[in-house]
Formats: sequence, structure tokens, C-alpha cells
Amino acid sequence: MLHKSARVEFHPLGVIGAIVPWNYPFHNIFNPMLAAVFSGNGIVIKVSEHASWSGCFYFRIIQAGLLAAGAPSDLVHVITGFGETGEALVSSVDKVIFVGSTAVGKMVMENASKTLTPVTLELGGKDAFIVCDDVDVPHVAQIAVRGALQSSGQNCAGAERFYVHQDVYDSFKAQVIKIVKSVRVGPPLEARYDMGAICLQEHADKLQSLVNDALEKGAEIAVRGKLFFGSLGDDVVGQFYPPTVILNVNHSMRLMQEEIFGPIIAIMKFSSDEEAIMLANDTTYGLGCAVFSGSQRRARSIASRIYCGFAVINDFASSYMCQSLPFGGVKNSGFGRFAGVEGLRACCLIKAVVEDRWWPYIKTKIPKPLQYPVAENAFEVQESLVETLYGLSIWDRLRGLVNVIKLLSEPNIPDETRKAQ
Repeated sequence: MLHKSARVEFHPLGVIGAIVPWNYPFHNIFNPMLAAVFSGNGIVIKVSEHASWSGCFYFRIIQAGLLAAGAPSDLVHVITGFGETGEALVSSVDKVIFVGSTAVGKMVMENASKTLTPVTLELGGKDAFIVCDDVDVPHVAQIAVRGALQSSGQNCAGAERFYVHQDVYDSFKAQVIKIVKSVRVGPPLEARYDMGAICLQEHADKLQSLVNDALEKGAEIAVRGKLFFGSLGDDVVGQFYPPTVILNVNHSMRLMQEEIFGPIIAIMKFSSDEEAIMLANDTTYGLGCAVFSGSQRRARSIASRIYCGFAVINDFASSYMCQSLPFGGVKNSGFGRFAGVEGLRACCLIKAVVEDRWWPYIKTKIPKPLQYPVAENAFEVQESLVETLYGLSIWDRLRGLVNVIKLLSEPNIPDETRKAQ
């Protein structure tokens, strides 16, 4: 329709509600806050009960920024509380962004369904880390250990399943064991340790249950890192879980199926690219993956066939550092995206608008035979219009056009007039 113009408009939804976890308290607050505010919304952020102090601290920074910018002071709110606080928030906002576990994400979605409130869910991950046989093994081993131990492994996009080609399996394993042996675990504020604690005591217990299950099914521990507790009391020692390398793993083990969210490196060998892809996709999660190869073309080919929300070639998690890219997953890792253009638009009402291009000189007008009451030849006009637009050949369309012109030139006789005659 040349006489029409069409566009898409993006309008604020109103108030966004965000429920965020404890593992990255600064970024988990600022990411949804920036997306909501820069798309014209207000936002209420419910922080984890395990990160309440830092959440309130960052809120003061946000308030200072709003004041400096001359923005309304109530544009952003940070609230604390437990599950019932999050439940109340879900029922009170125009859109929900949830970052956390799959189990809680399903509860959020169920509550949001009662009011048909749209949701974005960024849930758990079980990311594959694939190492082909043509890599620089010492280089990749360093990245692998970083991918598993960063933030003590408490990272939704952390590397959790390491698939290594059988031709470099032994050398890769040896390099990883060597690095992990050198990792020192202790109080981070002392600034001389490589890795800190697990946030929750009960999670340390879960990590050990995953390891025990794997050992019972034939896996073996290759190495565990060293623990240094410094001046800490005995009451917090249990929250320090040693970095652990486990070999002889398979997909029957919980370790390879459930999200670990801790400093455990489970290494499994593969013999072909097809097998690596099959293993990587054999999961209920689908957040991200990392593929390493001396051939970028080969790495891209493998990554393109892994069903997940993002892929990194010859690196780990760098896609998350590029905030112009959308972030999110599929399957039990959730749906929807934040960050990037997609993240901004996810906080908007997307409205399609059509209007006359040359108003008021050219207007949309219903042909006379089709105006109410319709004329006697209305059906023939409609039939000819369809043939003009969708005829199978140019001759069919020309014939239809000729018929339309002919029918429009005939005097219009409404059905009711015809019946009266």
C-alpha cells in the first residue's frame, strides 16, 4: 500500500518489577534498573535476602544519581524481604524480570499468570565448555579453570560441563590439575587468595552430595584445591568448598544434569564433533556454551548447532561483557532477554501504527459497490480484486484488473433496492 506509512512505536509499560539473586549484587540491580529507566519506566527491585545490605548500599548510589540528573527520586525503589515480598511484587507491576533458579522462576511465572503479567526469566545454566583437538591446551586450560572457579563457581553462565577431545584429553586434564593444585581458597578481604567462600552453607552441602553421587557411579576425584582459613572462626569454615576436578563422569550422574553453581570441574572426553554436539545438547538447560578450536570455522559450526541463548568462540562469557548483546536462555534456562536493544524493547509496549502517507490528499476509500448496503455486483468486485492481487499469472491479474474497472463503472444497485424492484 504505497499510500500508507507503517511504523513500530515503543511506549513505556509503566512499573517494572525485578527480583534478583545474591551472586552479583551490583550488576543484578543495575542491569534491570538501567533497562527499565532508559525505556521510560519506573522500577521496583526486590533484592535477595542474602544481599540486603549491599542492595541498600547500591540504592543510595542510585538515588544520588537520580538527584544529580534531576529525575524523580521515586523512579527507582529497592526493597528487601523474603518470598512473600517477591510474591506481592509480582502481582503489583506491569512486567516482571526474574533472575534466579528454575524452581523459583516457575513459581514466579505461575503467580504472574493470574494477572497475565508478562515475565522475563533468566534462570539456571549448565553450560558446555567444548575443547577440540586442535587447541593450544595450556591457554585453554587457564580459561577453563577461570570459567569454573570465577566467583567460586556461583555464576549462572559458568562453565559446568567440560567436553574434551580424546586426543588432547590427557594433556588438558594434566594442565587443569596443575592449575587447580595451585589455587588457594580463603577469606577474600585478605587479598591473597584465589577463591573465596560459598555464599550459603546449605549449598556447600548440596555440592558434596553431587560429588558423592558421581563417586558412587564410578567417577573419581583427580585433585582438590587447598583451603586457608586465616583468622576465620570454625563457624564459617564449612562455607569454603575446595575447587574440585572430577574425571570419568557420564550423563547418568547428577553432577552432569543438575546445575552445580560451585567450584567443580567435571571433565568428559569425546571422539568427534557430532558427539560433542550431542552431549552439549543433552541437558534440560540452554543458557550458553563456549567452543574452542584452532579453526574458527569449525568452532562456529559446532556452536551453531548447540541449542542455547548465547555462544562464545575461543573464549568464555565475553558475550556477557558486551552489553549491546541480549542475554538469556532457552528450555529450563528461561526465556526473554535483557541487555541489548532486545532488553530495552522487552520493557516496552510494542505498538504497530499505520496512517495515510499523503493525508488529506489521498485517503482510504471503500469502493462504492462494497459500501453498505453492498451493491448487487459486490461479490464479483471482491472476486476480481482477489484475482488482481493474487492471480497465479500476470494474465490472471490483468484480467482481474479489467473486471474490477468494468464493475466499478457499472451503476450501483444496493441489494435492498433490487429486492424492492
